[in-house]
Amino acid sequence: MADAMTVKTAIETGDAEALQRLLAEDASRANTLIRWGKNDGNLAHPLHYVSDMLFEGILKKGRELALMESLIEGGADVDFQPGLKTDTPLIGAASLGAEEAGLALLRAGARREPTGIFGETALHWAALLGEDRLAAGLIESSNLDLNLKDEKYGSPPLGWAIHGRQNPPRGNQGRQCEVAALLVAAGAGVDPLWIESEQIRADLPLLDALGEQ
Repeated sequence: MADAMTVKTAIETGDAEALQRLLAEDASRANTLIRWGKNDGNLAHPLHYVSDMLFEGILKKGRELALMESLIEGGADVDFQPGLKTDTPLIGAASLGAEEAGLALLRAGARREPTGIFGETALHWAALLGEDRLAAGLIESSNLDLNLKDEKYGSPPLGWAIHGRQNPPRGNQGRQCEVAALLVAAGAGVDPLWIESEQIRADLPLLDALGEQ
C-alpha cells in the first residue's frame, strides 16, 4: 500500500521514486534515524541504512546509487556522525562493501578523514575489502594520512589491505592488491616485517603491489 511506504521501506525495496516523494513531503526525513535489526535495536542514518541493507542482501545490488543520490539531493547530511567512536555514512559504505554508495558520498563532498569505532578511516575499510575505486577517490585528498594506524589493531590502511588479501572478509570485493599498489604509489610506508612474511612472499601479486618484485 502506498500509504504504508516509509523511508525505511523505500530503501529496503530500492524505490528511489517513492523516496524522492517522501523527502519532498518532509525534508527532515532525509536525516531521521531508522530503527532496524533485532528488536529494532539498531539506529542508522538513512545514508548508512542504504549500505546496511545492501550488505544484508535485502536491497538489490545496483539500486543503491539512485537511493543515495535521492537522499543527498533531499538534504541528507553526508558527514552525519552522532559522536566520537561512531561511523559516518562514508565509513559505513566502505565497511559494508557498498562501493558505489561510498563514491556517491565522495562526489557529494563527504569528508574523508573522520575516524570511526576503532579509530579507523574509510580508507582502512576500503583497503580491507579491496574497494580500489573507492580507495583511489579517498587517496586523492592531500589531507588524508595514509599511514594512520587504527586504535584496535595498530595498523595503517596498507596493513588492512594485506590482511584482507590473506583473510577475505564478508563483503569482500577482491581487489586488495590494486588498493595496495595505489597506497604504495601514493607514499604509504611498507613495513619490512610484512615483506619478511612467508605468506606474503608466496603471494606474488601482493608482493608486486608492495613494490618488492
